[in-house]
Amino acid sequence: MSREENVKEVVTRVTAKVERIKWTIQEVSQLLENSTFAGPEIYYEKTCMGHISFGKVSNNILIKLHNKSNKTIRMIKSKVVLLDCDGKKLREEENEFHTLERKQNVSLMIKNQRGVLNSLKDDKLIIDCCLKFGIEVVMKSLRLRDDAEYQKENGKKVLKDLMKMYNNPDGSDFTFQVGNDFIYAHKTVLSFRSEYFRRMLATQMKEGIHNSVLITDVSYSTMKNLVEWIYTGNFNTTNTDGNFQEIWNLYVAADKYQIMDLKSMCADKLKSSATVDNLVEILKLAARHNDDHLKISALIAISFDLATIVELNTWKTLQSNDANLANEVLNFHFKNN
Repeated sequence: MSREENVKEVVTRVTAKVERIKWTIQEVSQLLENSTFAGPEIYYEKTCMGHISFGKVSNNILIKLHNKSNKTIRMIKSKVVLLDCDGKKLREEENEFHTLERKQNVSLMIKNQRGVLNSLKDDKLIIDCCLKFGIEVVMKSLRLRDDAEYQKENGKKVLKDLMKMYNNPDGSDFTFQVGNDFIYAHKTVLSFRSEYFRRMLATQMKEGIHNSVLITDVSYSTMKNLVEWIYTGNFNTTNTDGNFQEIWNLYVAADKYQIMDLKSMCADKLKSSATVDNLVEILKLAARHNDDHLKISALIAISFDLATIVELNTWKTLQSNDANLANEVLNFHFKNN
């Protein structure tokens, strides 16, 4: 699935452009008060133009930047230096601006003219103006799907493709035989998803040599669900929803073949299906398969209903066959109540 949706223009980066202007104004003393004079033009983009201006307004020197275009100018910094004809610095001012909207202007310098313009050598004033603009670099770019949306859609496609491989004899190189039924698989997938299968297929065990294994202790439906989980992280729930024994069998198979994420999922389903009638059996299952998380959950649930459970045959059988585990239940109960 392609992430491309359409093409649009996007600002990919902002770069800086520096413009340096030197403007010599002759016969400064003859300039009229409260008047403004347009100076050199600036093209900071092909379609965006501006100019600076100089004025004597109310005894002040006023230097402005004018945006003559229909685009917003991104100004970063300005530096204006006033010099006499010998290059002697008379005044200096720096400013920073964010934007200059179209057809607008901004003051770069406002200084009292007394002592600046009255004694200029040769009646000349040099304006040295350095402007640093922000230029948006616009490029045509593919508009992509949102990452989360793309990953979700692509994940569905991957699962769909893996489902095509699952139990498909075409291209398979390994077979599970359960009674008279067969489940087709791929060694690479089995090895990456199960440490048990990785060891079996990496050594000279007969199953790896003959590319098949005979399953005698797991039912066909349970083994089929287990292999489907290996490929897709899911399985057909038609025969497992509400089927405590099928989830139990799948838990045992997942532990044997070291598919730990499936084992954990089955443990969660067993906990959600727990009743006072099966809690002792779940506890025994957890202890037998060294599942501490499931065992703690069973201990907590048994402790909560201990008065009822100790009257059941399952509890009496536990006391007879596994006194240590029964004592662990009692110790847990009295310690936490």
